[in-house]
Amino acid sequence: MKKTNMNIKIEFFQEDLIKAIGAGIYEISVHKNDKSKILYIGESVFVLVRCASHLYELSKNPGYFGFTEETINDSSVTLKFRLLEKIDNKVLRKKREKELIKENQPLSQSGISDYQKSIEDKISSLTSFLNDSIDDI
Repeated sequence: MKKTNMNIKIEFFQEDLIKAIGAGIYEISVHKNDKSKILYIGESVFVLVRCASHLYELSKNPGYFGFTEETINDSSVTLKFRLLEKIDNKVLRKKREKELIKENQPLSQSGISDYQKSIEDKISSLTSFLNDSIDDI
């Protein structure tokens, strides 16, 4: 299996690495030219492990979060992983995750529960955001 070259910057729980060891809700956001948009909101009993898994999937397939071979190589793009809330109780965590998805409408998620969009829709949403970030300079 071919691994993709990734030149985007990754900020992996800069502020809250230790807190992210346990259960909670996290967000992955994309940043370019002082603009940012939430890409994905998720929950896990082991946030750090889950997010490392996201990075692994992204390295295998840029479309996983809506990147293309071109956009995954854009060094002006930063992907930030951040812990939103520590919640140990699974039922409360799932409920809160869905509320945050509905409130924030992440680029790669459909808005229906915690489902993701199709790869084509994710690519379209992310490409549109990245292109809009260029237009405003």
